[in-house]
Amino acid sequence: MAVPAPAHPFFLQLTDGRVWGAVEFPGGFVCVYHPDEPNICTIATSIDGLLADTKPGHPLHGATAEEYG
Repeated sequence: MAVPAPAHPFFLQLTDGRVWGAVEFPGGFVCVYHPDEPNICTIATSIDGLLADTKPGHPLHGATAEEYG
C-alpha cells in the first residue's frame, strides 16, 4: 500500500497585515482558514486559482502565499 504524500502548510499574508493559515493537499487543492469567522474555510483548486481574479475589497486581493516555518 502506498503512503500518501503529506499536505503542505503555508501562510497567506493579507495586505492589511493579517496572516491566514492554509494547506495545500497532494492533489493541488487548497484550504484556507478564516480566523475571524469560526467554522469558515475557502477551498480552491490551486494556490494560483485562490489568488487569481480577486476584486478590490476582497480579503485575498493582493495576498501573497508564504512558506510555513
